[in-house]
This record gives sequence, structure tokens and C-alpha cells, in this order.
Amino acid sequence: MTGSPMAMPMRIMHRWRQRMSGIELSILFCATAFALLVLPRASVAPVLSAMPPAAPLPLWDMAGLTVLHVILSLLIVVAASLLLSGAACQWPRFRAFLIPALSVARAVPGLGLIGILAALFPPTLTIMLVAASSMIWRIVTAVLDAEDTLPPALDEVATGLRMTGWQRFWRLQMPVAVPLTTFRAMQTMPAFWVRLLSAEGLMMLMSHQATGGCGAAALQAMLDHHPLRIVEVSGIILLLILVIDQALMRPMVGWAQRYRPEGPFEERARPQSWLLTIWRRTKLMLWLSGGVSDALVWIGNWRLGRPRSILPERHRTVRELPEALLPVVSLFLLVYAVYHAGLLGQVPADLAESVLTLSHVCGTLLLCVLVWVPLGLVISEHGSSLRNVCRMAVMACGLFPAVLLYPLCRELGLDSPVILLFLGAHWLVGIVVLDAAKAIPSGLRQVAAGLRLRGVLLWRRLLLPAIAPELCGGLLTAVVPVWNAVMVAEAFVPSDSGLGAALLSEALSGAVAAQILALMLLTLLSMLLDRLVLQPLAVNAAQKYTI
Repeated sequence: MTGSPMAMPMRIMHRWRQRMSGIELSILFCATAFALLVLPRASVAPVLSAMPPAAPLPLWDMAGLTVLHVILSLLIVVAASLLLSGAACQWPRFRAFLIPALSVARAVPGLGLIGILAALFPPTLTIMLVAASSMIWRIVTAVLDAEDTLPPALDEVATGLRMTGWQRFWRLQMPVAVPLTTFRAMQTMPAFWVRLLSAEGLMMLMSHQATGGCGAAALQAMLDHHPLRIVEVSGIILLLILVIDQALMRPMVGWAQRYRPEGPFEERARPQSWLLTIWRRTKLMLWLSGGVSDALVWIGNWRLGRPRSILPERHRTVRELPEALLPVVSLFLLVYAVYHAGLLGQVPADLAESVLTLSHVCGTLLLCVLVWVPLGLVISEHGSSLRNVCRMAVMACGLFPAVLLYPLCRELGLDSPVILLFLGAHWLVGIVVLDAAKAIPSGLRQVAAGLRLRGVLLWRRLLLPAIAPELCGGLLTAVVPVWNAVMVAEAFVPSDSGLGAALLSEALSGAVAAQILALMLLTLLSMLLDRLVLQPLAVNAAQKYTI
């Protein structure tokens, strides 16, 4: 396959069956029914005014709150990921349930949980949970994917050393999973910032408090029509993003290269940062790093439980439940829960809004392809230096949360949901196209030059087929920020149409049950588009055009 295999999920690379699983549908329907039956039917306090009563904090105090939210959210991601992946490694039956549950959880737009979580938790905890939600599922999936690619020789060594399940998880599986988990974490950071800033702004409206961080400051400036303050807040947010990227993400990705079984990439320079350089030259920091490393080794050497022997695959398979029966039963349970909550009359309207939202998402992906395929190939044909500069510029622009550009688009008249969603997703497609064009073998280019392929014929016979696997696989990644931002993007449209706008309106009005139903439909749309369109497209392209 051309380019980096990391651009495609592991299930695509291993040619897993590409269809909607009955277990996944059952989990989605049962979780929705359980939430409708258990959560209180009464609405929470609605948003009565867009102007919070308290005076806003200074910008740098807001920035400090945002940094605190980022740090605590990442700690939640680490703790929850270790808990879920460790339990999956210890109990195979839990792992058999967790894999389809994670597939459903990855399709849930994290921002759509804000109204439901706000009815259960304080505002600050709600912001952190919304920001961490989608990243948790992707990190856990990366750990399980790394376990599936674990070399058999390492399993034999672990069995020979009589490692317990605890030791095997800490000393064997986690080091192997470090490169993939850090790569996934780096990929999800732009969407993480979108969820965090949007949650801070929405919680300001829902809690009537002006102490929510930079997201709240940006939204307040938009409501007050202060363009200068919007620019100031955007600059501070950009500075915070760069600091977190330099101080945390790039050193982490560079550090993770040492855990690759085949060793670090020789042709690629490790990501560096100024903070990492200072850290390595400071004795106190090196002493702290050594202490943390020794503590992790000490924890990993605990002999908790019995020695675990790795059985052959046929002996450790878990009995599968009938996939044809479970969706039917769970669907009846969902219908009863919707009837019990008094939402049957709302279902037709939500389904009509779902069609509009699906058209917005598909139009966004189509626009990304139409813009970046010709642009990326033209840039790549003009030399590697221009391609590298453009790639760095696209990556830098991708770090900036696109939701902060929505007021400017409204002032310019570019208030279509497709254009707003395009601002947050196009950079992923651009990076994929540039990387795929760079990975076209030089031998094929020489053959095309020898055959004098030019113009349309060159694109049809070489360039488009060569980038097709990476492009189709990249759409699976590019659609993630689209679903995360669909609530905010559709709410900025004057017509206020789409399921995302309806979900945001229900969150601000405090209708918990209506939010659960709308979020379920939004998740189902994401799963259908992924399973029935994007995954089969990626697999067919990989099978047909792989070099």
C-alpha cells in the first residue's frame, strides 16, 4: 500500500468483514433504551439568557483554566484507557464485549454528550469528560490493535517466564502499544481542542457562568460582537495549542519511537521540541524522569494473580451470541423506551433532520476530495520542497480549531454547513493526498515518463490509482472531526437545519430524553456511513490498487 499504513485503521488493513454488526446495533439500541428509562424524564434548567450574569475573567485567567482542563482531561484519558484495556486483557469475555462497544463509542460525537453529562455532573467535570470522550475510545482501540499484532515469540517468552496477567499487560502489551497509542493521540488532538473549546462555551450558556476558559471567552466575545476580543482570544488559544504540542505531544511521539519492535524510522527525524531539549539538559528533570521510570517498572513487576498461559486461538474464543436475534430484541426494547419517554411523535422530525445532516457530511467529504486531489497532486508534481512546505503549513493550520472561524464565515456570507464543516476536515485529506503522492514509486514515474504519459492520461493511469488506497482510507479519518463539529456548524446556519442543530437546541433547552434520541440517531448515521460506504470503499481500493 502506498504511504503510511497508519492512515488506515487496523481492521481495514487486516481485511475484517465490512458490514454492520448485529452486536453493535444491539449495544447502541440497548444503551439508548437504558438511558431513556434510567435518566430522569424531567428537563434540566434551560438556557434563559445568552448573557451570563457574572463579569468575565481576564484572558490569561481564562487561559489558565483551559490549560487546567487540558491536563485533567488527558489524565482522565490515561486512567480510563489503562482501566479498560487492562480489564480487556485480564478477562477475555469482557474483551469480546468491549470490541463492539468501542466500535459504537467511536461513532458517538463527543460534543453531543454535553447536555446529558451536564444533567449528571458539575460543569467543570462535564467539560473534561466531553473533551476526553472520543480520545478514550481511540486509545483503547489502539491498545487492543497492538495486542492483535503482538509477535508470537513474545507470547512464548511471557509464558516461559510465568508472567501473570498484570505483568503481561504492563511489561509486554503496553510497550508494544506505545507507538500506535501516541500516534492515535496525536491524530485526535485537533478534535480534542474542538470539543474542549466548544464544551467550555456551551457550559457558559448552560450554567450561566463566565468562568469556563478560553472557549467561554470566545463565545462571549461573539455574542457581544467584539471582533478585537475574538482575535485576542484566538491568538491565546493558538499559543496554548502550540505550547501543548511542543511541550507534550511532540516529545511523546518522539519518545514512543524507541518502543517500535523494528526500531525507529531511520529516514524520518524524530519530532523534537524546545522543552524536550531543556528537559534532557536539566539534572533535576532527568532525576524525576528516572524516578517515574523506576516506579513504572516496580508497578509492572507486581505479581498480581496467577501465571497466565496463552492458549491457542481455538481454545480462547468466546461463544458469540446470535447476531440475528439480538438486534430485533433490542429494537423492541428501544421502541418501548421511546414510547415510555413520550418521544414517538418526535421520531419523524428527527429522521427528516438526519437526512439533512447526512447530506451535509457527505457533501463535506466530496468537497474535500474535489479540492485536495487536484491541488495536492499539482503541488507534488512541482517538487519535494514545495510539497514539504505545503504539508507543514497544512498540519499547522489543522491544529487551529475551525469553530473559531465560524463567525468570520458568517460575516462573509459563507454560512453553508458544508463549508463550515470543510474548514475542520479538509486538512486531513490534504495530508493524505500529499503523503500518498510522495509515496508513488519512482520506477512507476520513470515508466510513465518513458511512455510519455501526460495530462489526463497520466492522472487516469498513474496518479489517481496510486493515491486511491490512501485517499479512501484517509476519508475514514477525515470524517471524525466532521461529526464532532456538526452540532456547532449547523447551529451557525441561519436556517438552523439538521440533526446536529436540533441536538444543540435540545441541550440548551434542557430536554434530556430528546437529546438521547437525537444522539442515538446521530451515532447511527455515523456507523452507517462508516460501515456501508467508507469502509467498503477503502477495502476495495486497497485490494484493487495496492502497489
